[in-house]
Amino acid sequence: MVENTMEALLQDGFAKKMANQYLGNLERERKSNAEAQFIDPELLEWAHANGFYGETAVALQLNEQNKNDYLSDYDYCRVWPLNDWERFWINDKLTFAYLFAGTEFEKYIPESYYYVDQTRILPLINSHMDKSLDGFIALLKEKGEFACKPCNGGWGMGFNKLSYLDGTFYVGNKEATEDEVRDFVTANRNYLYTEFFHPAEEFAQINPVIHTLRILMLNEDGVSPTTVASYFRFAVSDDSGISKNDDSKSNFNLPREPGLRLFNVPFDPKTGNYGASTGKHSILLSYNDGRKDVDTHPDSGTYVDGRIENWAELEEMLKQMAIRVAPVEWLGYDLCMTDKGPKLMEINSHSGCTYLQMFTPYRTHEVLAPYFEKRLAAIDALGEDAIKARNGIPR
Repeated sequence: MVENTMEALLQDGFAKKMANQYLGNLERERKSNAEAQFIDPELLEWAHANGFYGETAVALQLNEQNKNDYLSDYDYCRVWPLNDWERFWINDKLTFAYLFAGTEFEKYIPESYYYVDQTRILPLINSHMDKSLDGFIALLKEKGEFACKPCNGGWGMGFNKLSYLDGTFYVGNKEATEDEVRDFVTANRNYLYTEFFHPAEEFAQINPVIHTLRILMLNEDGVSPTTVASYFRFAVSDDSGISKNDDSKSNFNLPREPGLRLFNVPFDPKTGNYGASTGKHSILLSYNDGRKDVDTHPDSGTYVDGRIENWAELEEMLKQMAIRVAPVEWLGYDLCMTDKGPKLMEINSHSGCTYLQMFTPYRTHEVLAPYFEKRLAAIDALGEDAIKARNGIPR
């Protein structure tokens, strides 16, 4: 049982930043559930008392018998940050792009076109170095599509798409004037504009919105990275009217209301197999109807079963990339298989653990279980001054 107060969390070694996030998520769930119930109230109360979000309890089908198989949200937030200050290299999408530019990894990285800070429009490495808004518009016409996203953030929040086709501009796949595109750019600060990805045909048949292949890699000693967990995420329609085919939206939405659905697919990093060929079912998760094992995508009806033929090469690339950024030991890679080949969208420094644990419970895993036991024990052993220092970690 945990005590969900700021004072208790700080005494237990939380950084105040993460304590605020954790308590904020608990409050968001309580508020959302009070307005439109989508989690059983007794389950929600039980989950919070045991250190889990209600959403996690539904996703993992938690109960008293199996809860110890899973790392709790409380403990995962408590051990933040798993990476030292070098986490900034990957937390910021602009730094991430420049970190690998000009290297053998560049072909896997999305092209970077523009960054808009608080006062300027800055052309990036894959632009024509025209610093004007006119230059931005000209490059959009040339490329046809830009992915738009906050330079640092998570959960797909703020993602959008700008495009130009046959003389017409679009913002979020809705027809727009050139002035409206210009207004979008000037209104959205700290935004990065990059190459827009479309899934390869094999994956477009499942869903035309770009998917995410999350690969969690641990590289504790800096020289021997190991893949420890993985899964595929595909977009799926929900009951709130979000289109199943709108590629201007992220393939993930935070569960905030009834009707939301998520579609997660098992992936075996030992073989490159995904879906039914792994011997596991895909999971359709609804915060109305609970969790269901399925083998077909609920919108397209496509049977989800296949293999990434060049997986061994891709995994080796990820391992070499991990060695290049050796001080970063906890890496959540977000890959996608595009019509231009495999691409790496970003690397996360503190990947969410709920959906990975659907297929890989951390507390029973031969590598992750001892890793987190060691991490948590180290916090337990800290003195008062060291605890206060952890409380003050800003970002």
